[in-house]
Amino acid sequence: MLVVEGNVELAGMRAVEKLVGNGLLGSADYCSATNSTNTKALADVRNGNIEETLLPKCYLADAQTAGRGRHGRSWQSDAGTLTFSLVINRSVNDVRQTQVLPLAVGLGIARFVDFEFAPLQAKLKWPNDVNLGGGKVAGVLLETSGDSPELTVVGVGVNVSSEPGLANDSQGISSRSLAQVVGRQMNRYDVFAPLLESIVTTINESQRCCQSMIDEFRDRCLLTGQRISFQHHNQECFGICQGISDEGTLLVKTSQGVQPISSGEARLVRVFKN
Repeated sequence: MLVVEGNVELAGMRAVEKLVGNGLLGSADYCSATNSTNTKALADVRNGNIEETLLPKCYLADAQTAGRGRHGRSWQSDAGTLTFSLVINRSVNDVRQTQVLPLAVGLGIARFVDFEFAPLQAKLKWPNDVNLGGGKVAGVLLETSGDSPELTVVGVGVNVSSEPGLANDSQGISSRSLAQVVGRQMNRYDVFAPLLESIVTTINESQRCCQSMIDEFRDRCLLTGQRISFQHHNQECFGICQGISDEGTLLVKTSQGVQPISSGEARLVRVFKN
């Protein structure tokens, strides 16, 4: 099932038709512009407009006017960025699967990058930011609604041929685009189908074997061994990242010992030399 609103791009239309046609997507909602694909997907979840037999469902837009990133940041979208949301069904009783899910989404994007643009290798900044060439190329925002906790909205933003998303980020996070790092121009919808397939495949794999996801994430972890800052009880704390636990939490060595961080955000601490 495919619903189309507005004058959408032909390349995007072909990609969505292919994904629905081969059964990778159960359904899709594709529009020329919206405020936020995550907001649109969450509204359908809350209103009971999501049929489980038509999952996973993708919400795709050529342009977003109010895209959201983690911790209230805005994600700027233009013709060089790929932004979409995926509604999936997950087990709400398996705590470990819930913890590993955001890691799996980031890992799915990293796997796509490695396969399509070898010998490049993407790194992952816990829990799900994707870094390439020294900057962030993709971000992920997972959201749920209390009305249907078993449904998760997975929002994805990828800098394909431009890098506007975090260029002026207040945290000093630099951004990159795939085209910039690879060294050639590309159309965002040329990468959409293989990217989404990699994400869906990795999510499904994580539901069968969490440990393999965690092991692979560890190999790509950008923070391990680095001095980082994180929020704990509304205070900024510092420590050395010790890696990822078997539960998918971030392990940080502080003056109080090793602490597992299960939510929030960790940032690299830049050391400036005189």
